[in-house]
Amino acid sequence: MKTTISAVLVLALVALGCGGEQNPEGSGGDSRPAEPAKTGGAGVAAGEARAPATEVLVTSDDPSLPEGCHPREIAGLVIDFIDAFNRGDQERLSRLFFISEGPSPPDFSERGYYPWSWYSVSEVGAGGRIEDGFVTYNHGELLRYFAQRHAQGEHLELIKVSATQGGLLEEESNVGIVYVLTRDARDLEPGLGGPARIAIGKGAINCESRTIFAWSMEMRVGEERSAREAAGWLCTDPPGWKPGAAVVTCA
Repeated sequence: MKTTISAVLVLALVALGCGGEQNPEGSGGDSRPAEPAKTGGAGVAAGEARAPATEVLVTSDDPSLPEGCHPREIAGLVIDFIDAFNRGDQERLSRLFFISEGPSPPDFSERGYYPWSWYSVSEVGAGGRIEDGFVTYNHGELLRYFAQRHAQGEHLELIKVSATQGGLLEEESNVGIVYVLTRDARDLEPGLGGPARIAIGKGAINCESRTIFAWSMEMRVGEERSAREAAGWLCTDPPGWKPGAAVVTCA
């Protein structure tokens, strides 16, 4: 169920205000000590977690972010989504990821309709062109895709995640995110994402409903960086931190 990435997606990415890789100085990291914590996922008490708790290290925060979307809460939501994805938990995925099939809020009728929530994966070749990928703006199609990826043994592991900006789509409770993770599956082409299987992406969440409503993930052929190197531009590395040992989050 692979679909060509459309030009519509480019417009939607512009709406999120997300660009390419960011400068570490612009990632919101600072010199404050990392703050460790255990999380069982968004909306799940630590004692009720469906998987072993993931340690979260907060390196910076932004007091202007809306309630429910500070770094630790953002990391918890993304960790919960990735855990459900890895387990193939369709019920949990359906509640954590929201795709609207109606008009964009607010009314963009003067500019013409475009989807404002989606899930996409881009596989970029050596020439910098998208060679393959998947994009959907349909909730049922997304859940079928998740099931197919689970059948291929796809596994995601979050390295770092950061808030970017609030007020997306003129809604105070919408916040953009950027992230670095690893992605592996039986059917991924050799060399895609390099030896560490690096994927970099951006998305958006709604802080009130605690749901993700946009997710764009990219992998490149010929990636040579380690997980630490690939995530070096995003958030400050806490002292002694090793990728895979804990998730780093910031604003």
